[in-house]
Amino acid sequence: MLRTFRLIDAAALSAVGLWLGACADSSAPTAPKDQFRTELITCQASVSARTLDCAASQPQAARGVSFDLVLGGQGALVRLASSGNAYNSGTFSSNVTVENLIAQSMNTADGTTPDAGGVKVFFNSGPTVTGGTGVVSVANPDGTGAFTGSSQEYFQYSDGAVLLSGATTAAKLWQFSVPTTVTTFEFQVFVTTTLPDEFSAIVALGLSRTPSALTIAPGGSGPTTVLLTRTNFSGAVTLSLGNAPAGVTGSFSPAAPTGTSSTLTVNVGGAVTPGVYHLTINGTGSAGNRSTPLTLTVGTAGSGNVTVDFSSCPVDQRAVWLAAQNGTGPWTRVSGVGDVDNFTIGSGGGGLAYVVLGAGGVPSVTVQYMTQAEFTVGTLVFCPPATGKTLNGSVANAGAFDQTTVSLGGRSASVFSSGSPAFQLTDVPDGPQDLVAYDHSLVGGAESAIIRRSQNIADNGTITTLDFASVEAFTPATATITLNGLLGSEQYVQQEMVYQVAANCATAFLYNGDISGATFTAFGIPSSQQQPTDFHGLLVLASTSTGIRIIQQYMPTPTITTLATPPAYKRLQAVYTLPTDYERSTWFGYQDGANNSVTISATFGYLGGPSTTLALPDFSALSGWDNNWAPSSTSTGTWFVSGNGGSGSVCTEGASVKAATVNGTY
Repeated sequence: MLRTFRLIDAAALSAVGLWLGACADSSAPTAPKDQFRTELITCQASVSARTLDCAASQPQAARGVSFDLVLGGQGALVRLASSGNAYNSGTFSSNVTVENLIAQSMNTADGTTPDAGGVKVFFNSGPTVTGGTGVVSVANPDGTGAFTGSSQEYFQYSDGAVLLSGATTAAKLWQFSVPTTVTTFEFQVFVTTTLPDEFSAIVALGLSRTPSALTIAPGGSGPTTVLLTRTNFSGAVTLSLGNAPAGVTGSFSPAAPTGTSSTLTVNVGGAVTPGVYHLTINGTGSAGNRSTPLTLTVGTAGSGNVTVDFSSCPVDQRAVWLAAQNGTGPWTRVSGVGDVDNFTIGSGGGGLAYVVLGAGGVPSVTVQYMTQAEFTVGTLVFCPPATGKTLNGSVANAGAFDQTTVSLGGRSASVFSSGSPAFQLTDVPDGPQDLVAYDHSLVGGAESAIIRRSQNIADNGTITTLDFASVEAFTPATATITLNGLLGSEQYVQQEMVYQVAANCATAFLYNGDISGATFTAFGIPSSQQQPTDFHGLLVLASTSTGIRIIQQYMPTPTITTLATPPAYKRLQAVYTLPTDYERSTWFGYQDGANNSVTISATFGYLGGPSTTLALPDFSALSGWDNNWAPSSTSTGTWFVSGNGGSGSVCTEGASVKAATVNGTY
């Protein structure tokens, strides 16, 4: 007997849809074309870094499917995880598991009897080479089938077994034929299976954490953020810490979140034996029980006081190589776990160096010098995960040639009069936030603004239409600004106005990019609309063909030299003196014609004075370093030196921020 599946309301699934399917029969109904949307799971592999990372991609229009239910949404409905990645003799391999994050069992029509179809992960597109040259193919698929197209390769899990809610399959070896000329590749997959209830909206809960590893000395503590990815589920999830040895405890805030995040503080007693411990963060709720691993390294007292976390970054933005320098000692290669690295920086400060292979495998080398206090202020998270809310809205009655900027809780979105009036704000912090909408004329017409105080709209909610013809709209205040000290060559002058609102000093962008002369009109919020914690921030930028400055003087021209170096890559050095206005931090960088780049930075606290010498260290003797990551010794290209400074902290009335850049060629 044929069994067909009803389409689920895609809107209720936060753009993660389900497709209907039926047994192969010409009379079986099919899904309406392009009516519903689903999220693919995009997996990116780096051959040199031996990594395979899967994440949700942009939604794509759904087509008819010929087998069971198709689930998308990495970390929301399912989670693919890899381990044991390797590359040998033209074969890239990885052990991949599938975790069931929905509230139902998978691979069963009645909840107890296994379905013959298993849980299939099928390739919707790819593998496609994204770095290097060549062709990549799946080497060991379990079979091919017609899912979203014909002859699509797949791997099959849970043969003859039900995959319970919250359970993870056994690992399956995935192999890809990859020539040595390929550095990175990607592919897109879906998961298809049978469910007991394919009529009701899917309920799901995903649990993750960042960072995924902590290094804590005995007697110390460390935080990690627990992330809850919810689908049609808003109930409380009770969190707990599992597999902890005696003397290690964890506290959650909140302990039973109804939102999307909680902070776990891990406390290590003074008598805990140094070593590596594999903990679990457990979550219990009506959507099912979930767990996520947390690696704890207990070091000797005073060791591993710096934690660097790349685990939330896209695969092409994660460090493939990392080294640290304690004081002025030698550079040391650091190898972490789960893209989280730990090392020690003493009272004399030190350095961090890492390499990222960006889009297409183009490398960038970064070196940072800071004080011990700056390194240890907290975990250095390079790609903080989005834990806030997503809100939608629209504007009405803006001018014909206007740009409208809507800001809430430090997040902003822009709408142009020539396009759609709709906008979306993402990662908006929870709790009351002040909304600021500013309608700016691009042709010198009328300006308008709207402020709504203490807005706390539910996740995936809608902001009431911002109508600039309504009574809540008001006319901005104006002021005439005159710049002194412009150089004759500074013909290009820009202004930008921001508005800091509420006690949390959230930034609201009003307008930017206006080209002005030495005297110009600035717009802002009138005093009648202001609160005591609000204030404006005006940025003025002046530039020439070889430099940019904000407010004050130019950086002095540095002395750029090429250092004698055994390795086959370009090591440039910049020597200069920081002007008083820019004694906060400074950068020196250079890039060749192939876009290989180097950026070196130092804080003023590390430098200890205005005299500055920045150069790319010689990493050629460190394990894992590749001379091809830096510009070649025969390369030519461009360089820049910049600095910033100012007075007061960012969210202080009367504070100033100053920055300047000079550039040239080598």
